[in-house]
Amino acid sequence: MLPSTPPRTGTRATGEGRPPLAVVQREGDPRGAIAAAVMMEGIAPEQGALPSVAVAALVEARVVARGVEVTAVGGWGGWRVRGLVASAAEAAQMVDAVREAMLAPVAQGEPALAAVTRKVAALGKRPLPDRALVDVAACTGEAFGTGSDAAPGAADLEGWRRAALGLGRVAFASAGDATLADAAAAALAQGPAWPATSPARSTATPGDARAVVYDASGELPPGAARVVVTARTPTPEQAVGAAPALGDVRGPLASRLAALDAPARVRSVVATAHADGGCVAVTLDLAARDLPVDAASRVATAAALAQQEVAVELADTTASPDLGRDLATRASDPRDAAERAAWWTLAGSRPAGGEQLLTAITVGMAAPRDAAAPAGDLLRSELDRATLAWHAPAVETRTHVERGQGEAWVLLASTCGTLAEATSDAGAGATVAMAAAAQAGSSAGAGDARVEPFVASDGLGVLAHGPAHVGESAQAHTRRLADLAARAFAADPLDPDRIAGARTSLLVRSGAGESRALGTLGAALAPGHPSWVEPFGTAFGLASASDEAIGMRSSSLRAGPLRVAVLANTDAGQADAAARAVDRWIARRPGETRACPPFAATATPRPGTYAVAVPSGALSEALLAVPISPADDSARMAATWLAAALDGPGGLLAEALGGGSSPEAALARGWSAAVVGTPRSPALTVRLTATEASLDAAVAQTRALLDRLQQGALRDADRSRAAASLARDAVTLSLDPRARTIALWRGEIATPAPSLDALHAFAAAALHDDALVIVAARPSRLDAGGHPFSAHERPPATHPPKTPRG
Repeated sequence: MLPSTPPRTGTRATGEGRPPLAVVQREGDPRGAIAAAVMMEGIAPEQGALPSVAVAALVEARVVARGVEVTAVGGWGGWRVRGLVASAAEAAQMVDAVREAMLAPVAQGEPALAAVTRKVAALGKRPLPDRALVDVAACTGEAFGTGSDAAPGAADLEGWRRAALGLGRVAFASAGDATLADAAAAALAQGPAWPATSPARSTATPGDARAVVYDASGELPPGAARVVVTARTPTPEQAVGAAPALGDVRGPLASRLAALDAPARVRSVVATAHADGGCVAVTLDLAARDLPVDAASRVATAAALAQQEVAVELADTTASPDLGRDLATRASDPRDAAERAAWWTLAGSRPAGGEQLLTAITVGMAAPRDAAAPAGDLLRSELDRATLAWHAPAVETRTHVERGQGEAWVLLASTCGTLAEATSDAGAGATVAMAAAAQAGSSAGAGDARVEPFVASDGLGVLAHGPAHVGESAQAHTRRLADLAARAFAADPLDPDRIAGARTSLLVRSGAGESRALGTLGAALAPGHPSWVEPFGTAFGLASASDEAIGMRSSSLRAGPLRVAVLANTDAGQADAAARAVDRWIARRPGETRACPPFAATATPRPGTYAVAVPSGALSEALLAVPISPADDSARMAATWLAAALDGPGGLLAEALGGGSSPEAALARGWSAAVVGTPRSPALTVRLTATEASLDAAVAQTRALLDRLQQGALRDADRSRAAASLARDAVTLSLDPRARTIALWRGEIATPAPSLDALHAFAAAALHDDALVIVAARPSRLDAGGHPFSAHERPPATHPPKTPRG
């Protein structure tokens, strides 16, 4: 059996009444290190960093006077001393020197007091910008002066030394091979017992109180602002573990802040371990150029967003309880390794009953030139409003749980769909959806998740789906998918290259014969709004819309009403986690109302025959459409059933066009029927493909069929066949989780089947020949000079004559 590898970190016994010794075992360093850490939280808190800096200077000077080279650094709430050692003897010598320097009482006039005076004077030259930042400094542990940092007398210094340098507040550490650890442990064990001291406790004020606002003029450029969000956590691991994500320049916090009307930049993220938990401080800067108007509201929005994101990230963090040891082993310098190990040995959790997160906001506003900074009361009031706005859901949510499925699905889309698009920008929304999906799918966090565009007349967005990773919780699984979808569609700026790629793909699509015909049909059914029928847009709209227009379309979709559908595969908590993750990406303003943009009333459909040119050699095709009132749900349902009766191998179109037992006699190569243009310009539409020679005959035969149906020719057998066809289609769709997710997003519900009489009534009311819109798509023809006609140059077409009813 192979011997087990000894742990790289641990704690050595030093005997009762002695400080603990943390050990970081490592090889390869030319020298090892010894360090000690001292927690001073709760000792003269009104003096800020002064007690720590003074006692650290005292101990450093005493140790150096004994010929042992060390450095000591004090901060707000504690200090550390450390040095390099080349042997076990030097390790023991350093431990002895530090212990004796710590435990010796302060004497009047001793030489070390001169060093204390110098260090305190240096601290005074680094004053805290404002007393409002005291809690921030206590969180980060940075050394700032308080403005009254006179050198302490021997009596004050002795009181601080005696209160801090005892059991429970001091820890030692070694970094190097086992001989250094052995020597350090022996030196502590052989020395005298240490006195007891009161436990270290932070003096942080309860969080979630009203924001502290101060005048930052002189600290910041005129008109600029700085926001600091601090959060006290029950454990130090929680705060330090969340810091990398909060500070990530591509992370959620930075991305969400960048999407605001007044973009905020993450200046710093500092996380610290304390005796009774952890603390993280996130500092944001807002430039004066982004605060010319509504400064208080804009700063408050950024502050409330950051507070929310800090809370979310901390809630999602599950840091290892061994994080402190891990950080010690990661250090490249042995002194850093020993210092971290000593400090984390003292770090602890908040006492029982203090598990809640304590947050606070501090805002500094620099007065603009020739103007006053916003009043503190105004900013606090705006912050209250912004906080309420961020806590109120901004996205309509629909969830469903399907336990045991292989993937989870998240669909986020604007419920405005193509409503705001006109002829000149038809396809701008589809460009946004495709660009967002491509951007999300190529992001670093996508992994094996798939992100697809969702493009429909009633919705534009992205659909993300994928399996859980090994060891990933169900909630983390759907949060990851939700972040992918929401970040790309609702927060991050769209990459210009992604927009260009999406536009190119859509232009290629719009050039195909079927898309040309459908776009022309849309222009006739919804004059001025072709994308209400063809949501992928038209060649004209895609070519006409500028990059600026596409950017405005993206902003409009984000600012309007959004809906998310989550198809979870574990439990309801998983679905709720995804919905919350989406909601946090949605930018919002206090008091705003999310609504689709207004649009001009659409003109009525324009019946007639329209010609479209398709590439030479392609089959000709025709679209015959009967408009339906958008407000008449029963008519739309009847049209769906009638389309099912027309469609299919044994349908009415097959009887009229298929040639029966002689396929060579068929008037069309293919046919189908469906309702298009839902919900704003619905129409029962028949599509025919045929040779150019037979297209007119196929159209005439189809018109005759519609005329017969208008006269009551639909049979009960036709209705039964339609019912069977719709049932088969429903089963096919229900087997596809993508289709189920879209149906969930739309809120589709089963509706009663129309009777044969209802179908007759619909046909009689709707299938009038003078209401038909016909689009005939043919290969380009040559004029008398041998030149091809384009679509708009071709001589005007008229309705082909009806075929008599038989």
